Amino acid sequence: MSEPILAPEEIAALMAEVDSGEQTEAIFATLPPIIQPADVKSFQFDGRDDESPERYPMFVNLQERLVEMLDEQWDELFRRDISVQVSSLENLLYRDIISVDAPQVYFVFEAEGYGRILISFDTALIVAFVDAMLGGDGEASGNPQTLSAVEMKLANRIGDKISKTLSDLWGPVHPLEFSLERLDYDPQFLAVTGAMEKCFSTFFDIKLNDELTGQMGIYYPRPFLEPLMDILRVTVSDDTVENDDEWTGNLLDRLSLTQASLRLELGRCQINIGSFLAMKPGDFLPLSTRTTDPCSLWIEDIPLFEARPGEKNGVLAAEIIQPVQHGG
Repeated sequence: MSEPILAPEEIAALMAEVDSGEQTEAIFATLPPIIQPADVKSFQFDGRDDESPERYPMFVNLQERLVEMLDEQWDELFRRDISVQVSSLENLLYRDIISVDAPQVYFVFEAEGYGRILISFDTALIVAFVDAMLGGDGEASGNPQTLSAVEMKLANRIGDKISKTLSDLWGPVHPLEFSLERLDYDPQFLAVTGAMEKCFSTFFDIKLNDELTGQMGIYYPRPFLEPLMDILRVTVSDDTVENDDEWTGNLLDRLSLTQASLRLELGRCQINIGSFLAMKPGDFLPLSTRTTDPCSLWIEDIPLFEARPGEKNGVLAAEIIQPVQHGG
């Protein structure tokens, strides 16, 4: 073995006289050149999260479908066109979600076997919803911070309606039965998930009129969605496929056995809360329907037939006149 050119003590003496920066340059100078790729793409470190909800086509489709469902329901409630649009899809820490300073009303929903999700509304929106439920124009004056006892009670009804909507939304994808667990102004003690858990978060811009706009947020914790991730990755296709007559027949057979709730609506009226609270046995409600007008026969939330109330075999009955004409 050949002897080293410099002894260890000589190397140490030389290194002591060389600046640390010069040492680094000397070390890199001894390395072979690094071959650079022909096409180098820049990387945005603060760009979109690899686990963004937008990477899950079925999840995106569910949010778009939810917009359609809410738009239809709220148009009927407010008796005018309500604008509902998805403003953003984000993957947020639960800790950041519950750190919002703006006045909000928080609804906690649970799906058995999967866990809890959270939905938030600007408080002014809930006040406007309650006003519409009581027959008003669906307005909220000022910047309400909290709800009154009556508003809180009716907000529970709003939550019950949303839970049914969520169940209907997820039904074709995966059966989930949502129920309203609680609502509150302060999200700190709702215990939906851990503070550092990521949540698929969808924000909706809601416009009730030119003066009143607000936002709704829906937050699915990652542990809630974990069993469903493979389903949410499925690409939604609009391609036309061949009909499966056997499958269609089986579906129609199953649908024919499905229970449905029917109701006969005699009419509607609007009165103020004072008059309502003062009502007593023997009082009359002035309905908007005239005695010669047909009534509406509804299945769930859809009017299907015009009907005439009457009696058959000693019980109240409805005689169907004709189907309701939808559209213009």
